[in-house]
Amino acid sequence: MTLSKVAARVAGPIMSRAARAYIAGPELSDGLRVATQMEQRGFASTLGFWDGDDDSPRSVADAYVDALKAMRQRNSDCYLSIKLPALAYSLDLLDEVLAEARLAKARIHFDSLGPETVDQTCSIVEKLDLHANRLSVSLPGRWHRSLRDAEWATELRLGIRVVKGQWADDSGPQIDPHAGFLNLVKHASQCTGLAIATHDPRLAAECLDAMVLSQAKGEIELLFGLPSRSVLYLAKKTNSPVRIYVPYGHAWLPYCMAQAQKNPRIFWWMLKDSVLARGAGI
Repeated sequence: MTLSKVAARVAGPIMSRAARAYIAGPELSDGLRVATQMEQRGFASTLGFWDGDDDSPRSVADAYVDALKAMRQRNSDCYLSIKLPALAYSLDLLDEVLAEARLAKARIHFDSLGPETVDQTCSIVEKLDLHANRLSVSLPGRWHRSLRDAEWATELRLGIRVVKGQWADDSGPQIDPHAGFLNLVKHASQCTGLAIATHDPRLAAECLDAMVLSQAKGEIELLFGLPSRSVLYLAKKTNSPVRIYVPYGHAWLPYCMAQAQKNPRIFWWMLKDSVLARGAGI
């Protein structure tokens, strides 16, 4: 039996209890509750509805609009992350979301998915009124195309969130995720707003050093649900702003459990962090 299967069998009930400390919950009210808690601790926030397989593009658009309507009632630094494939790349549905975002004066962020989604996403972004809408995109450090996409985003005055990337890029030799991430941060230093999305304290420290040298303006963005103690300590030490991405929806718990089963170190990491992280303010 593999280590991952052993971890899943032995740690399943414990994993579920540990995960409850991090998972916002299935409803918008759960996401708003956690975002408020994060903001009370001095962190900006991001809301992200994680749709499931049974959610239609119409229902996903409605969920995005409901989140933005809730943001209109809040006086906080919060933006909405969306997934264009979940809207079936519908410009009509996207226009509804953007109209509500303008009323809420909220930024819309396009999350990164697989490499096959990028060209269509870029094509749609280019059709939008970039002066009327506040927009940003995620770019994975492990993709060959991301350096070119960073130039594209900078030219269009889009914000950039740098991520390692969950999906591999098969268009050429594999890029080391750590080196690719850092190189992309350096390359994107002149964008409108730069976010480094990593829970790796060594990588975060290297990126912050690079941002100081390039005088880039940005923040650390952490995913609620993954251990953050070490990076939060670094952020406090360097006086770096932190934003917490708060996912909600029925798809988040299966994702969290699946990642832990793929990599059993995540389970032990989460369990240790759940005991110690509160002292760092999260």
